[in-house]
Amino acid sequence: MLGITVAARNSDSLASRVSERLKRCDAVMGVAAKSLASGEAVLVDADRRFPTASAIKTAVMVEVFHQIAEGRFDRDKEVVLTREEKVDGSGVLQDLHAGLRLTVGDLLSLMISVSDNTATNLLVGLVGTASVDRRLEGYGLVDTKLFRPTFRDGKADVHPELEREFGLGMSTPRELVRLMELIAEGRVVSRAACDEMLALLRAQQFRTMIPRRLPEGDEIKVGDKPGWDEEKRPGPDGIRRHVRIDAGVVETPRTRYVIAICARQVRDTRWGIDNDALVTGADVARLIHDHFDQR
Repeated sequence: MLGITVAARNSDSLASRVSERLKRCDAVMGVAAKSLASGEAVLVDADRRFPTASAIKTAVMVEVFHQIAEGRFDRDKEVVLTREEKVDGSGVLQDLHAGLRLTVGDLLSLMISVSDNTATNLLVGLVGTASVDRRLEGYGLVDTKLFRPTFRDGKADVHPELEREFGLGMSTPRELVRLMELIAEGRVVSRAACDEMLALLRAQQFRTMIPRRLPEGDEIKVGDKPGWDEEKRPGPDGIRRHVRIDAGVVETPRTRYVIAICARQVRDTRWGIDNDALVTGADVARLIHDHFDQR
């Protein structure tokens, strides 16, 4: 099974506890997690397709590192910010002056740490949406796709029929975990490149789901990329329900594991940290953490 080694086993008791917690959230949810120490896995609706929102930016980061390794450009390459390229939503570049010169490294940091949409679009323009798509397929991630830059609704570069349902991107909990596993194990580009990617993920500023209820302390390292958005289409009641996603790598002195928690059709449409899906995801992340970390 994709992302699960032959030695892995699904933890039925943990999956049952996770499922019970998910039932208390008015949303469609899926979870995948895998201990990189033991191979043990928990999978709950892990092959369902979800809108990724900004969680797909991890895939953009992967493609940028691939093209750096291929010599197409380097991290010090400068990109000039123009007024036309600024977009709304997450990030700070929309508020900075046109003509600002940023390196590819700067854009990577902004795209991951504060989910900057303008930085994301500049990087997508550099590497190409289709290149991200091909790279993911090369890793066997056939249900993980970036359809377009941010804030270009309905104007897909690839798979327009899927963009109409999923928006910016699409994935499954299993494939998000697989992508994080590849990075954690040093199997994307090189070990050195993966270490740089992990450092970017650990600088994440939006700690609202996976890291939220984990034990505090410097000995626990979390590198993750969350995403949040509205559904592309309104429901029968005319309301566009919400999407909440998070996927990442957690390291403790005793274990390492990868985890993805996905929610769509979230009835709670509040944008704040008390959103039901965020609280549920944080509870699930703690359940999984306590199980893996005791082994």
